[in-house]
Amino acid sequence: AREQQVITNVFELDTRTVGSAMSPRDRIAFFLRDEPDAVIRLRIAAEPFSTYPVCEGDIDHVVGYVDAKDLFQRVLNNQPISLADDSLVRKVLIVPDRLTLSEVLEQFRQVHEDFAVIVNEYSMVVGVVTLNDVMSTVMGDLVSPFDEEQIVKRDENSWLIDGITPIEAVLRALALDHLPHEEEYETLAGFLMVMLRRVPRRTDTVTWGGYRFEVLDVDSYRIDQVMVSRVTDTSVAPVVPPA
Repeated sequence: AREQQVITNVFELDTRTVGSAMSPRDRIAFFLRDEPDAVIRLRIAAEPFSTYPVCEGDIDHVVGYVDAKDLFQRVLNNQPISLADDSLVRKVLIVPDRLTLSEVLEQFRQVHEDFAVIVNEYSMVVGVVTLNDVMSTVMGDLVSPFDEEQIVKRDENSWLIDGITPIEAVLRALALDHLPHEEEYETLAGFLMVMLRRVPRRTDTVTWGGYRFEVLDVDSYRIDQVMVSRVTDTSVAPVVPPA
């Protein structure tokens, strides 16, 4: 069954967009080019990642990226860290958010990189993606613990799910074949927005396919946590968007 899921995921690379595998904007740890040494050291300790975008002024003006290994090397050698040093900041791959995962893999291959910044049509940064993110999408539970972190099974009839969880992972966890209007969203949060036709608020619920989706926590319009419960009362009518 796992092997079959991997094969299915490989074929989905041509249809799934990069947004389904990326780390979204509000979870990006980045540096401003003029940040002092002390701030950089504190951030790599507080937010340990393998790669950090380097920006000029704000996150929407990315000028490159820095590899954590290069930063650690300077720390170990007691050398100052300055992102104004061009030898430290590498050229970054920028890709549009409508590319498929297959197209992103091809771009990684062409430029021999494994990290990219994703922008929308207005040149705003919407996320970052790594080669490992894409491969985890292919291999699913075989290599990626991330879905497990995003989906916590509380008991046989309820799950606690992060709003940014890719909808494919939600379908697998709930053993559903599909959700309505899947072409309009890529995450659980997107599903709730489409079904409610507005930005969800705490305690909002959607019932569909034998499950109730209840918004537990919202932070600055971002859906943090959703409780999904199996509905045993078949008389509960599903919530559907207005025509």
